[in-house]
Amino acid sequence: MTLGNVIKSKPLIIMSIKNDQKISGAVKMMAENNISGVFVVDENDKLAGIFTERDIVRCATEKISLKDETLGNIMRTDLTTFEPSMALSSAIALAMRKKIRHLPVVEDDGIVGMITFRDLIKYLLPEILYMTK
Repeated sequence: MTLGNVIKSKPLIIMSIKNDQKISGAVKMMAENNISGVFVVDENDKLAGIFTERDIVRCATEKISLKDETLGNIMRTDLTTFEPSMALSSAIALAMRKKIRHLPVVEDDGIVGMITFRDLIKYLLPEILYMTK
């Protein structure tokens, strides 16, 4: 089982926003689409960072204005990216070691999709239940 299998099992919706947009735009996008993170892209639509619920909490605790500050100044750029061919067990181990819950899947500098830990559980649960029987 690979991350590519997980990507194929869910609706393909890649939510991205430009890094020069205000934080409030990303928060609105996340709320309207019931998602916990968005890709932040540069002017060439290349992955520049990621913005998640944790970043919203950081904005609140550090009193960063959602209306005035741009995503480029707050997004996380120290991304760990994953390839679709990566085994699920390796991806889970790496994500746990780095304490990340959003796995940006990229291939050849292109965004393939985002996998969350919830996606992994949903994908693996039938297998786990089968094995316990």
